[in-house]
Amino acid sequence: MLQGEHIMGWRTIIIEQSQQVSLHLDNLKIRMLEGDYLVPLQDISVVIFNNYKLNVTTQLLCKMSRYQICVIICEKNGLPSVVMNPIAGNYVTFKNQETQLNMNPSRPGDLWKAIIERKINNQMFVLDHYSLSLDTIEIMESLRDTIQPFDAENHEGIAAKVYFKALFGIGFIRDREEGDSINNALNYGYSIIRALMARALAAKGLILSIGIKHHNIYNHFNLVDDCMEIYRPIIDDWVYSCIYVPEVLFSRDIKLNLITMLSEHTVRHQNISYSIVDSMNRFADSLVRCMTDDNEVLDLPLLDI
Repeated sequence: MLQGEHIMGWRTIIIEQSQQVSLHLDNLKIRMLEGDYLVPLQDISVVIFNNYKLNVTTQLLCKMSRYQICVIICEKNGLPSVVMNPIAGNYVTFKNQETQLNMNPSRPGDLWKAIIERKINNQMFVLDHYSLSLDTIEIMESLRDTIQPFDAENHEGIAAKVYFKALFGIGFIRDREEGDSINNALNYGYSIIRALMARALAAKGLILSIGIKHHNIYNHFNLVDDCMEIYRPIIDDWVYSCIYVPEVLFSRDIKLNLITMLSEHTVRHQNISYSIVDSMNRFADSLVRCMTDDNEVLDLPLLDI
């Protein structure tokens, strides 16, 4: 089955039941039993292939790369396992990579501090929105206000531990592998956010493996994992809004609900609302400026629930 959302010029396509997709002129051609569907590539931001037996032509993949389309391929369990982002076609690539490599050595610590401060702030916003644990919010506020460059005392980790227990219950344990329905939903949502952030940063020509905080030699997305932190609470809020029906929390309908939410949801920059994709592009532009100028301040999103 084909599902799509088109909000503010941003379209995400999920392909589940088709056995073959290919290129037809400058359109994504989806072959279904009832007939073929054509979707203009210029309208697409993300394509999610959620069919383990789907055949995809390399001609289509190359053309989608030209259109700066992010491609996500899911495993049998429906969780994203492969993310494909364009690596060419951006005239500022070398300039921004040179800026990234020559950044002031002390700058990453300041940038990471700003990112974690805003992440914790957004987590507090989620708890406050649902009137959950004023005591936890006060603890997190104290942790946020005392973060040092590079977060040497791991205030992020401490805040996350109390935050998740306040949000999902004292017995909840965050698990990045397969687990209960709440963890599976979080992992799925984070994977989509990660792919969108990778697309935004790759479009600026940045080297995704060179992070601000993370420097894992086995991770090709260190920078992505650093920058997506501020957007994680969007997924937390989405999952919390679904936990009243835990038996269908990670169902197909819930996944489609996530795509709709990511299309319609907005965040605020300086009291102006932006779509998540536009916000990430704005953040990526700001990050490049901060790498160039030590006096620049990151343009970070605030949740707009």
